[in-house]
Amino acid sequence: MAQEAVSDDIRKLAASLGLARLSEVHLQQLMKAARAAQARRSILQSASLVASDEPAHVYRLP
Repeated sequence: MAQEAVSDDIRKLAASLGLARLSEVHLQQLMKAARAAQARRSILQSASLVASDEPAHVYRLP
């Protein structure tokens, strides 16, 4: 598997998240995760959602 060159955008993203000291391997993992998150976000139909549409996580004790 060929390693992709890490772009300046990913380095800027890492720095903005406080992760400026990531190794090249970790930067590549961040790049892969950011692409996957963007792909998932792009298929969501969130234009018509409002705050009340947020799923509620309700836990009941036995």
